[in-house]
Amino acid sequence: MQKKSKNFVIIINAIAILAIVLNINNSEVSAQNLTTNASSGITPSVTNETYSSSSLNSNYQKSQIFTHGIVVKIDNVEYYFDGPADGANGTKDAPGHYWWQDTPTHLYGLHYNIGPFGEENWWSSDAKGNELLYVVDVIIAPWTNTTAYEFAKQGYVHYHELVRTDNGEKHPELVAWFKHVAVPSGFILDKGAMPEDKHIVAAGIDYRFLNNYFIPYDPKVAHGHYE
Repeated sequence: MQKKSKNFVIIINAIAILAIVLNINNSEVSAQNLTTNASSGITPSVTNETYSSSSLNSNYQKSQIFTHGIVVKIDNVEYYFDGPADGANGTKDAPGHYWWQDTPTHLYGLHYNIGPFGEENWWSSDAKGNELLYVVDVIIAPWTNTTAYEFAKQGYVHYHELVRTDNGEKHPELVAWFKHVAVPSGFILDKGAMPEDKHIVAAGIDYRFLNNYFIPYDPKVAHGHYE
């Protein structure tokens, strides 16, 4: 019981840190640059109000649920974050990630040092086997030259593919933009989906996390890795 309570406090503090970081950084993003997906009818929720620490913690207290293998519904079609089918009942997801969705185009995540099917130390060799490495902010939006570079400035340096739950097809336009905010004071990201991107991570936004923002999204081309 004591361990469970301690983990709950850690998660609350981590999300509060993420809220503060996002509140500071997103104030620099122009609405014009981040709302380039009008054709899809989806507008990313990126406002100071959305990321206020008080409202975030209040909403988190109400939900208290982070799910691995979450299903995201877009235009009445269900999607997974592409990855191994290691969730409940074979649902797919990015390894070690657990999610809470607060709007149709926005999610918060917890990224642990866990790989497919619970393998420990999958991301980092020097962090603890199942340690919380990052809190993650996700915006679902298209890839365009404008969004790619504006998002990258704010830490959304990696986009992840969305695949249909029924047939595995990728979304024709939208991707999930990930911002990883490191929680521990320091660790080495030397394993995981792209070990060639090995680097030392300090607490705060990890601008080197699996950079692919500069690669145009093509639903017909595979990334070749889960993240």
